This record gives sequence, C-alpha cells and structure tokens, in this order.
Amino acid sequence: MDNSKFQFPTIAKWIISLLGIALVIYALWYFRFLVICFAIAVVLSFMGRPLMKVLGKIHYKKFHIGNILSTTITLAALILIIATAFYILVPLIISQAMNFANLDMYQIADYYAEPISKIEAFLHEYQLMPVNTNLETLISNKILSMFQMFQLTDIADLVLSLSGKIIMGIFIVLFFTFFMIKDAHLLYNAIIGITPDKYIDEVERIITNAKNLISRYFIGIFIEIIIMIALLSIGFYFVGFSNVILIASICGVMVILPYIGVIIGGAMGLIITITGFLSSDPSMSIAPIIIKFVAVFAIVKLIDDFILQPFIYSKSVKAHPLEIFVVILMAGEIGGVLGMILAIPTYTFLRIIAKEFLSKWKFVQRITKDI
Repeated sequence: MDNSKFQFPTIAKWIISLLGIALVIYALWYFRFLVICFAIAVVLSFMGRPLMKVLGKIHYKKFHIGNILSTTITLAALILIIATAFYILVPLIISQAMNFANLDMYQIADYYAEPISKIEAFLHEYQLMPVNTNLETLISNKILSMFQMFQLTDIADLVLSLSGKIIMGIFIVLFFTFFMIKDAHLLYNAIIGITPDKYIDEVERIITNAKNLISRYFIGIFIEIIIMIALLSIGFYFVGFSNVILIASICGVMVILPYIGVIIGGAMGLIITITGFLSSDPSMSIAPIIIKFVAVFAIVKLIDDFILQPFIYSKSVKAHPLEIFVVILMAGEIGGVLGMILAIPTYTFLRIIAKEFLSKWKFVQRITKDI
C-alpha cells in the first residue's frame, strides 16, 4: 500500500505545528482563570510535598498513615496556615483602612503649609517645576487619589462582586491541590504520555530535578517571608510603632519580588506607618517616624540580603546571585510584577531542560554545572 499520499510536505508540517502552538496559547489565555488556579495548586502541592513524605514514613507496628489520610492532613495544614494568616491580617487591614478614612487632610495640609511653600519656591526658582503649579494642591490631589483605593465601601463592593469567582477559585484550587498531592505521579504521567519514546529518559530527569529544585525554592521563599515578618515585627515594636504585624507582613511578603520588592514593600509600609500616626495626631512630625522605619527596615533587609537570600536563591535553585538578578530584571521587562515573581522558577526549569538537550553548548554547561 502506498502511504506517500498521506505524508505532509515539510511546509505543511510547519504550518500545522505553528497553528497548534497558536491554538495552545489561545486556549491558555481563554482559560486563564483555570490556568491560574492550576498554577496555585502546583505551588501548594510543591510546598506540601515534604510534609506528605514525612507522614508517609510514620509507622507503628502494623499501623501506617494511608495515602488519602496523609493527603488530607497535608491539605488541612496548608489551609490552616493560609486561614490563620487571613484571620490575623484581615482585621488589621480593616483597621488601617479606617485610619485612612479618618485622616484630616486639610489639617495636615495646614500644618505642613510652610515647609511645602519653601520647597515650592525652591522648585520654581531653579525651574524644576512649572511656575503655575501649586505644590500643595498637587500633593493633596495625589494623596487623595491614592486614598480612594482604600475606601471601605469600594473594597466591600469589589469583594462582593468577585465573591462568586473567589469561592469557585478556592474550590478549584483545593480540588486540584488534593489530587496533585495524593497522586504525586499525576502530572508526571501526563507529561510522559505526550513525550516521544526517544526522549523519555531526558524528560524523566527533567521532571525529577524540576520537582526537587522548585519545591525547595518555594519552601525557602515561605521560610524567608516568615523570618522577615518576625524580625520586622520585633523591630517595629521596639521603636514604638502600632499595627506592626500588618506593616511587617506587607514588607515581608514583598520579598517574593527580589531586589525591587524592597522598594515597593518599604514604600507601602512607610505610608501605612505615617498615616497611622497622622490619623491620631495630624500635627505630629513625620521625620522621626521615617528615620525609625528606615533604620529597622534597613537592618532587617541587610540580614535578608547577606544571610537569607544568598542561601535560599543560590542554594535552592543553584544559580549565581548576579545571574538571578539579571534574569529578574529581564522578566520584569517582559511580564511586569507577575514576570518577576515567576522568573526564578521558570528560569530554573529552562536550565534543567537546557542541561538535558543542549549540554554540548559551553554556555549551557556553565549555567547548569551545579544542577
């Protein structure tokens, strides 16, 4: 039987391949809600895997914890950690939003009118600001527009409008996470099922290395966040700040954005700290507040930079800190904040793939020699 008439020419194969890739990309975008839920479930499953392994090793005579029970305990532990964080932070966020609402902007503006006018005169004198621009009005408008984001009614309306999708998302994430923890080889079998036979060995090594490195990375990030929050809370408490857990949590969580996170987290934490004091006393001088905040934040950040981050990033994903820095900047240019968050695990996965399929290249040998 002549099968030549069923064979596609090379150009047709390329067209079909490109159409297939385009279809996959479109499907990922169209079902992005499910993709995001799946990605969150993958992260949670990575974080729960060490506990799952520990539970699986528990034996007492003939008794041992079964797979389903181990999965249930692991998932319950993850839910408990997340629920505890929300239980602690939500009341603090509401309290801080009320502080924003109680700010007397006009009284604050009157108190700082003289130094603002001096700064305005300086800017006008050296042509750093247009003559017809009023600095006090400009600052007031910017602050008021920023505070509009923290209106309780707006936040409540947003939460209510998204409540259905949030509840559905939580259910989907828990469902995915349960089975990804329970059936550790579920994703493995799916990938192997679509892999050509001649690449089975390479893909198996990729999956094994990726699970180990990325799992260690996410666990390391979680530990880093907890340590940062603890150190910042202690530091802010000793310098006399209120609402220290919320401020420390915001600054600590932003470490998931290496390097740039210090700017975003520090700015947000400082704004919350200042508004907390001004809501109780609009005439309070903010200079000592800023000095105390910067001192505590700088000390903790130095501990993070020289002790925590080198150990977590370099040891968990086995890459040079400079290498990580460049990758994060490139990812930020491509995908913004989300790109920076996903930069390190994505780069780690690509390095593992490159080691298996491009190991003859000198450049690949250098960046993958420690994997």
